[in-house]
Amino acid sequence: MSIFSKHFPLGLGTSRLPVSGPGDTDGIENSIQLVHKALELGISYIDVGYNYSAGMAPLVLKEVFQNTVRPFSVTAKVMYGQDKTADDARRRIEQHLKTMGLEKVQYFTCWSIWNYDIFENIMKKGGIYEGALKLKDEGLVEHICCSLHASPEEIQKIAESKVFEGITISYSLLNAVNMRPVLDTAYANDIGVAVMNPLGGGVIARNQDYFSFACSGNDESSTVHAALRFVKAHPAVDIVLGGVNSMEELKDSLGVFSRPDPETAKERLERVMGSISGLTGFCTGCKYCEGCPQGIPTSAIMQARNTFLFEPPAIYNRKGPEELLYNIHMFRSLFHEEGWIPETSENPCLKCKKCEKLCTQKLEIIDAVADTYRRAGQTYFTKEAHKERLRDLLYQKDYRHVGLYPNGGFANLIIQLYEEFFGEAEFKWLYFNSNPKMWGQIVDKSIVHGPGEIPELRPDFILICSYSYDNEILESLRQYEKYGVRLEKLHRDGEVPWVF
Repeated sequence: MSIFSKHFPLGLGTSRLPVSGPGDTDGIENSIQLVHKALELGISYIDVGYNYSAGMAPLVLKEVFQNTVRPFSVTAKVMYGQDKTADDARRRIEQHLKTMGLEKVQYFTCWSIWNYDIFENIMKKGGIYEGALKLKDEGLVEHICCSLHASPEEIQKIAESKVFEGITISYSLLNAVNMRPVLDTAYANDIGVAVMNPLGGGVIARNQDYFSFACSGNDESSTVHAALRFVKAHPAVDIVLGGVNSMEELKDSLGVFSRPDPETAKERLERVMGSISGLTGFCTGCKYCEGCPQGIPTSAIMQARNTFLFEPPAIYNRKGPEELLYNIHMFRSLFHEEGWIPETSENPCLKCKKCEKLCTQKLEIIDAVADTYRRAGQTYFTKEAHKERLRDLLYQKDYRHVGLYPNGGFANLIIQLYEEFFGEAEFKWLYFNSNPKMWGQIVDKSIVHGPGEIPELRPDFILICSYSYDNEILESLRQYEKYGVRLEKLHRDGEVPWVF
């Protein structure tokens, strides 16, 4: 039994509620009704982040929580980078409690652990985990959990430390072979498991014919239903998170878990895993190709290139051209799963064919590796390209003040890389954000400013860091060019994000 075992197997993800922003009164009301209905139908685990559903999810939940007698458990997330110390963790949790109108939360979640280094920083003396322990002792949180985006090997290592009572991981037909050992480890250690992206970020739902092998004779011919049942079939999985946008979606997903699975869990696991191994052109993640003498992450590359088998969905406010979307999805997978970004676009492959001889699917790995490095150069997805970009934009320009707009993950990475490449900046960094709630806050010992302060602060240069809304931000800041402020977008045409 894990801490998640008490919950109905479908959890409510709140990142896709039907609301577009604070002015969308109809969307807010529809979202409130949707969450109320979910609780009424027996869902009790709610996953929320402060920025979910255009930042409105916490406010929607507050309204629901104040007007329900149904039991619920909710996450409160603290992300390393935005927060680093025990005191930071406390402030963040207190902010979550206030926003959702709660006296305590059930699950303190160390949010988005991308690699083992971040885990080690979280665990340092005086760090986020120490803050979580204090909050648990005081009764403000009940359990300490995390969400993990690291490689399967690192996730296993983190799970084996037994410092987290529950974990949230990506698991679906797409990565089932790779993630099976992670689930086995969690089950052996009584760690609760909540699964995000059970439909592979929508890939499975959009390509149901390709994944129809997941269906048994009693799955209503619905690949989506079969895929969800497959995810829940592993005994380690307690909760399958479903992000819902309508009552129809909610009721459809709920129905899958309200009825008994027509197959036993063991039968479904064995049948579907066997079918995955038989897919043509699909990398199953068996990892037999690993061990490249040049250190090329062949297995990770081949798994990431599975994206080319499907129509790429729009992402980061990009709807095309198609080539860019393919590149974003491939390199996003490589970065999330492997933490990989090549030093340069020069392909180090020796063409020894060691990898191809071991591949059970007989994939053309050498050609795929060459194409991946070519695409890395084309999209500036290399450390060398990032260094040269920062050199062109910032290095030895006689700037006194450089603004980063908005502050956040991109801004943190830019500062980190600048110091790594060129040493301490000879200018002062300024943080800007369009969100009034951020104005005046201290982030990494710097004040976050609103755009209205630009005329007074007079930065020499503002670097627009956002990938999704860079054009919109650029146009909104044009009015400040008359003050001598130079504006530039970080990302060039055809470039993939520096932060995914």
